[in-house]
Parts: sequence; C-alpha cells; structure tokens
Amino acid sequence: MNNNEVYYIILEDDILLSKKKYNHWREIQDEYYDNFKACMGPWTYEDLVTYLEDDFRDENTWPFIKQNLKDYFESSEIIHYSDGKL
Repeated sequence: MNNNEVYYIILEDDILLSKKKYNHWREIQDEYYDNFKACMGPWTYEDLVTYLEDDFRDENTWPFIKQNLKDYFESSEIIHYSDGKL
C-alpha cells in the first residue's frame, strides 16, 4: 500500500473519498456545497479501515468494499464514490 491520504467526505446522498489536497475542510465544503454534511481526514488506508471497522463493525455494511479501497489507494484515481451500499 502506498502512502496516499484521502478525505472521507459525507454528502447528503453519498459518501466519497478524495485524494485531492485541501488546506482546510472549508475548501471541501465549498466544493460540495450543494449537499455537504461532513468530512474527515486526511487518512491513510489503515486509518480509513480502522474507522470503518470501529464505526460500521460488520464489513458487509461498509460504504466501500474493502478490495475496492485497496485498489483505489493503489490507483491514480482522485475521487472514489461509495459502492452503492448506502
């Protein structure tokens, strides 16, 4: 796993991950102003998995499939939307 860090962004109708570099959480709020609820990060892969394990417990209820998270962290993809499990 490389050292990419992501922001976990909660919107009214989705959850997404972003590798975009922000200086302040308000930049994220401005970018997603239509339906922004909250954001956390930046997080490493390990931080994100720990959060999901603690918050959702059962991996079947995670908004992201674990293998898709691994693939995303290893890719050049900037934005990754939840896996339709909301």
